[in-house]
Amino acid sequence: MTRCPHKREWISWVVGMLIALGIGIATPAQGQGIVVQWEKPVRLSNPDQMAWFPDVAASDDGTVAVVWSGGARWGKTSFDALVLTKRQGDSWLPPVDIQATPIIQGMSSAIRNSITLDRYGDLIATFRMPTTICFSRAPLDQATSTRAWAPPHRLSGLNVAYYNEIQEDSTGRLHIVWSEILAGTSCEGCSEIYYRFSDDRGETWSPPRDLSRSPQQDSLKPHLWSASDGWLYVTWQESEGLFVGGGRPAGIGIARSPDRGKTWLGPVVLTATVGSPQQAVLGEDGRGALMLIWRIAEGETVYFQRSTDHGETWSSPMPLPGFRARPWTQIPYDDYDMAADSLGRLHFVGVGAVGAEGQVGVWHMVWDGTTWHGPFLVSANRNFPEWPRLAVSEGRRLHLVWFERDPENMYNSDAGRYTVWYSTALTDAPLVRRTPVPRPVPTPTPTRWIPSAPSPTPWVPQATQPPALPSGQPRPDADAMRLILWISGGVGMISLFGWWIRRRMD
Repeated sequence: MTRCPHKREWISWVVGMLIALGIGIATPAQGQGIVVQWEKPVRLSNPDQMAWFPDVAASDDGTVAVVWSGGARWGKTSFDALVLTKRQGDSWLPPVDIQATPIIQGMSSAIRNSITLDRYGDLIATFRMPTTICFSRAPLDQATSTRAWAPPHRLSGLNVAYYNEIQEDSTGRLHIVWSEILAGTSCEGCSEIYYRFSDDRGETWSPPRDLSRSPQQDSLKPHLWSASDGWLYVTWQESEGLFVGGGRPAGIGIARSPDRGKTWLGPVVLTATVGSPQQAVLGEDGRGALMLIWRIAEGETVYFQRSTDHGETWSSPMPLPGFRARPWTQIPYDDYDMAADSLGRLHFVGVGAVGAEGQVGVWHMVWDGTTWHGPFLVSANRNFPEWPRLAVSEGRRLHLVWFERDPENMYNSDAGRYTVWYSTALTDAPLVRRTPVPRPVPTPTPTRWIPSAPSPTPWVPQATQPPALPSGQPRPDADAMRLILWISGGVGMISLFGWWIRRRMD
């Protein structure tokens, strides 16, 4: 019988190659089993115009909407603007400003914003303009027209508001959280986290509720998560003293509602022996377990914890495998984000470093309910990325936006060439399309005739002037400082004035 020459040597070579490729009985490495390929990033903003703090929403028909804080100029007047662009098919429309407010005495501010799609196909937006949080909406297919947007509706109180986030739950209820300075406390300029909800598409809202209730600390960067069983979770970060004035990181706050925002448990501030938790984000996986991710301010380790009892108890912190946070002193204003696909897997995105060289970039990781996969690189270059925001469409397609600071003007936002970027990836989760809900038809209300009815006198809320920063404190970011330095008098009138001018120019 003829034998194959060098049979033993050939078998040994094949076995060696299989081992080298990681095939065999060895424990799978991080990332095996799930592979995510991100498309080449696309710059959405004009490199010669300021653009930062974006957000993204995507429909199941392939339409993607992205907003960011930018600027506009008409004649001799400059404006802070909420800028929007849309992708339809394979093309992006030119960016347009959909909300604007005049810049008074050269003092500009970031239009902090949040967007989501509601069950009717409307694009829902909250935004800071100039120091209050406003709400508006427009049909997604008309969102690039200023005339399609409802007049701004103020949601925040009389003091300076900043961070905000909005979501819609499975029943159609809108939820919003935001940070706002609490006046009259020993922690001058410090903020609390507030919450409201609406059951009529934003026409009316519940009274504001203080979720953080920590007047001696600064509460910032709130995140919302609406769970499938009706629970609602809000997370934020805490610092002892004014955060932008050098306040010491003090932990992360969590508030929980078992009935979609009607009543609340907590708040609870989580601390850790490994360091001071900050920059927290929370999600719920397909098994109903909560995932909490945060970094420490004293180092570059990112930790995760799990809860199976609606956040009543948490597992011990474990390092997120293969991912390191950027240096805290580099950009302490950054944030993480998380979203779920149709399989209930959690997709985490953040700016960090991977590998021995530690190149800072935008990275993505996947939690399948038992194991982490990744990190998968989205983008890395000479610029400094920040503020990633993630959305999921069709249950499986990921949409990610972020902005980048140029190294020459890292902390000088007035001169910075900051740009907004987008990338997308298709996962192996099943295709799940959301069923559109017909828009409700308003019922006409008969007009009552009131003899000699006097015209109501407009009420203009007077804001409390924010205090100045303590002398000698670091001032690393011009925009963050404006959170404290803005004088809020007449903010409602200024916002409506800018909106009126923009509609006339449209």
